[in-house]
Amino acid sequence: MVCMSLFKWTNAHSVYLPEIDAEHRAIYRLGDELHKALLAGANPAALQSIVVNLLESAEQHFRHEERLMRAIHYTGFAWHKHQHDAARKRVKALAKRIDAGDSVAAGELLKFLSDWLRDHLGVADRMMGARLRNYLRFNTSLAS
Repeated sequence: MVCMSLFKWTNAHSVYLPEIDAEHRAIYRLGDELHKALLAGANPAALQSIVVNLLESAEQHFRHEERLMRAIHYTGFAWHKHQHDAARKRVKALAKRIDAGDSVAAGELLKFLSDWLRDHLGVADRMMGARLRNYLRFNTSLAS
């Protein structure tokens, strides 16, 4: 059986902000690393290490986006942050199950993140990216 990666970065995922795209690519790399480890039958400790890195990377990224949105008084901030918060809640619950040795939870985490990232990047992050790019055209003082 050929198993396609759930986390293949393409330019279609880009929001055209180099820093944000680099963070998204890092999250995709960690998702792919977890996927490959699961397929290879990695031990729970190895999986846990990747999950921790993935969750820390995602959390730092969410906080970065939220700082940028607050800095430009983005009108979609509450809606966008609500999406981050819902993902945080779901991912933390799955991480707890992984910690407890639930072998199914890592697969559920991968599927959830893959679907969520595709949808979130395609709509919410694209909207935020467009607003940030417009802001940056007229204001060069925004620091990340």
